[in-house]
Amino acid sequence: MKKFLLVAFAASAIAAPAFAQDAPQRGGGMLSRLDTNGDGIVTKEEYNAGIAARFATLDTNKDGKVSEAEREAAGRGGGMGMRSMTGDVTLDQMQAQAAQRFDRIDANHDGKIDKAEIDAVMARMGNRQGPPPGGSENN
Repeated sequence: MKKFLLVAFAASAIAAPAFAQDAPQRGGGMLSRLDTNGDGIVTKEEYNAGIAARFATLDTNKDGKVSEAEREAAGRGGGMGMRSMTGDVTLDQMQAQAAQRFDRIDANHDGKIDKAEIDAVMARMGNRQGPPPGGSENN
């Protein structure tokens, strides 16, 4: 019995980080996805490369635009700020919107986004969304 518990504990300790990677990541997920050189900072170049890659993934029929149907098929409105867009979206349109979003996140306007800037945006978004489901702001 002790061997079984030890093996079960070891297996759960090894598996826990893998499950944590699959868990939804608010903000920090963006940093890890777009920070291609792993320095903890997302540059405009990295951000734009991420936008272009996302566009290529969404444009499943490779016609140079992402339709509403393609965005819906991808889930979450296509992500990367596309929920507010209607009709067919070109890469130029997606990059223009992304440039505005980058500038809003880049609070110190140094052309880079770091974890503190992402955390600040996530905190502002959390405050706008109101209390968590089933709870109150005073918890």
